[in-house]
Amino acid sequence: MFTLLSSKLFDSDIDAVYQYIKENLEAPMAAENLLKELKVKLKYLKENPFARSFVQDEFLSNIGFRPLKVKNYVIYYIIDERKNEINLIRFLYNKRDWKNILREEQWYKIIMIFKNGQ
Repeated sequence: MFTLLSSKLFDSDIDAVYQYIKENLEAPMAAENLLKELKVKLKYLKENPFARSFVQDEFLSNIGFRPLKVKNYVIYYIIDERKNEINLIRFLYNKRDWKNILREEQWYKIIMIFKNGQ
């Protein structure tokens, strides 16, 4: 079975989304429901990491990014088969410019080093 590892950005994204829905939208039940759905999706992901195909972007798919929808949000993750790990990278609103957000992060260089075994 695979282990889930979340990046600091992923954790920060979840916190920000939860606080925004709860406080700005004044919808605490909706925020709680999103967290419940997120837990369900993460359990599914842990058991079925390869169920989702790569993202529709050649550069990002070569890095290994896969998306998993959670209500109006998307988990972007990368599988490390050697370590049986699923790296949870970002949790973004589905209308955001995810391609540019993911491309701007400098950590993708580190991921490529590990993928190439250097």
